[in-house]
Amino acid sequence: MNDKKDNRAHVIVIGGTSGLGLALALAHQQLGWQVSVVGHNQAKIDCINAQHPDITTHHCDLTDFTQRQTLLDTLSASQFQRLIYSAGSYFNERLQQLDKTTSTQMLAINLQAFEHVFMWASAQLMQQVEANTGVGSIKPSLVCIASIAGIIDYPYSSLYAKSKRAMIATASAYRCALAPYDIQVTCIASGYIDTQALRDLNGGDASHKPFIISTQTAVRYTMQALADDVELAVFPRSMRYITRALNQLPKPVLNWLIRKRLDKSL
Repeated sequence: MNDKKDNRAHVIVIGGTSGLGLALALAHQQLGWQVSVVGHNQAKIDCINAQHPDITTHHCDLTDFTQRQTLLDTLSASQFQRLIYSAGSYFNERLQQLDKTTSTQMLAINLQAFEHVFMWASAQLMQQVEANTGVGSIKPSLVCIASIAGIIDYPYSSLYAKSKRAMIATASAYRCALAPYDIQVTCIASGYIDTQALRDLNGGDASHKPFIISTQTAVRYTMQALADDVELAVFPRSMRYITRALNQLPKPVLNWLIRKRLDKSL
């Protein structure tokens, strides 16, 4: 961990050592923010320390409650204006059977750690607002990276989709609760993003995924959503229209379509 203190606006990115999380961390760094990232892969952390020595790094296994609490105790020592929860665990339940280990990991990272971190972060930001210790015109904010998979509600959705749907609902509740404090809460629900993780899941090439966008395009959409104080940012536009149309279908029709698509036996 390389910890530095200064008077710049500070963003913490949980799950910020790769993919969209790292890209958002670097985008904030380019804007002059102080940046802290949290990850579990030591090799990725070492790489960031070597290539971006100005970024503060923290190692944490988010599935471990004790490590999470130790991390939050450490982060409590410094003030921040924005926290982005970008950590996530995915498993293709269409192709493989969900086992105990994978189920526990997905639940821990996609829901339990997210709720733990958001509860802590909201308390920190509320205290800062009450103490009037903000940085210039920077509005305090909480951000979570969900998925377009959580937009559609149907009985046969995967654990991943259900957890992302719960994340979307939780973020919406926090937005209502923190409105009196003028704390922004934004949830990002994107379609496919061409990250290394997605390529690894698809044999090294994810170009066949529908409406896939580059990481930098996702960063641009996300930063614009933050600037516009959007509650739920769904992108790309084509996927937003598709999910909107699907959600307007009668439930029996939607359930039949999804069930057929997922090859669920009747």
